[in-house]
Amino acid sequence: RRHHPIASKMLRDRPSRSSIAFQLLLAVAACLCAGVVCQWHSRNGNLLHTISVSTARPACRVRAESGKGFRRSEFMRQAGRFGLTSMVMMNTMTRPSQAEQEAPFTGTTPIDKLVPAQKSRQRIELYTVMKEKIGAKVTSTASQVLQLVLLDALTRDKGGKIGGLDGDIQYQLDELKLSDLKKTVNELKEAQKAVNAEWKSEDQVTFTDTMIFAGYLKTAQEFKSALEQRSTNGGGATIASGFGNPFPIPPLGRPDAAGATGVKASSNVEDVVNSLKALGFSAKDIASLSMAMPGADKDFDGIESQLASMDDKIKGAIKSGQQSRKTVTQNAYQVNVGEAYNKLVTYAQARTDPLAYYYPAPKFDLKKVKL
Repeated sequence: RRHHPIASKMLRDRPSRSSIAFQLLLAVAACLCAGVVCQWHSRNGNLLHTISVSTARPACRVRAESGKGFRRSEFMRQAGRFGLTSMVMMNTMTRPSQAEQEAPFTGTTPIDKLVPAQKSRQRIELYTVMKEKIGAKVTSTASQVLQLVLLDALTRDKGGKIGGLDGDIQYQLDELKLSDLKKTVNELKEAQKAVNAEWKSEDQVTFTDTMIFAGYLKTAQEFKSALEQRSTNGGGATIASGFGNPFPIPPLGRPDAAGATGVKASSNVEDVVNSLKALGFSAKDIASLSMAMPGADKDFDGIESQLASMDDKIKGAIKSGQQSRKTVTQNAYQVNVGEAYNKLVTYAQARTDPLAYYYPAPKFDLKKVKL
């Protein structure tokens, strides 16, 4: 004798009438128990209701019958009052095989039919793998990775709808006299290879997406480290965990260019600023991308001074950022960098593939669930 919460809830929620449909709902609850005979008794022991379910065959056979002198009001009153405390469950039917009980999945759900919860779970898994592999393979600074992302994004030809974030910047480093970034490119390729060796989707994670995610990851980690260093005795860690600033994860799903697309980048800071303005970036955006400017990994203060001398609005934004970096949480500065980076990898760029890197998920089969 024991409670049966599923059937009990059904009885409480559907007390309107003792119909065949109502009896079938009770039978479904019993069916979840893989083949049972359920009998409900009144407090004085009289049989009120019986449901028999057989799952020994592919199609469940259901038999529902009432005891002699059965009254719906008496049945519902007793069941609702005592919560089916006198229910007797007897395993008289043949149960599914052990293999069936241990494998509640049949076939797979295709990628385009995945529900949001499945997509979210797979994305989190992918982010975890990428974080692990990038952390192990990429020793370059956030500024070095961001320079690649920025220069690659600025190869976008809006009119011809070519170029942009497709990884072709790796073929222009010698011409741009940025050969020191080749080390960063090689590290990113190693991380990309390690991710694809473990990830389960048929389509391979591209160099472009690896580079963009590494730019996000490295920057977020440096921001967290900066907050952790604000004080001693664990105070910095508390600030980082409790007051860490939001940094949106960039969308993935970009293809790689087979080679140089013909749209040339420029490593001249003034050219970079003009290109950003042409794409619609504000003075605050440009100032926030200071650490992504060519040469910022070597002389960040010099880059900010150079930017400030070009435009009064940029100068004001840089001054605000410098003041924010002196505060405990660096809130305004870090948030502005995150927003500018997210705009850089999405605005005026080619659309990403929304189904990239997903894989078919096992299809859950309720009939094989063992309760």
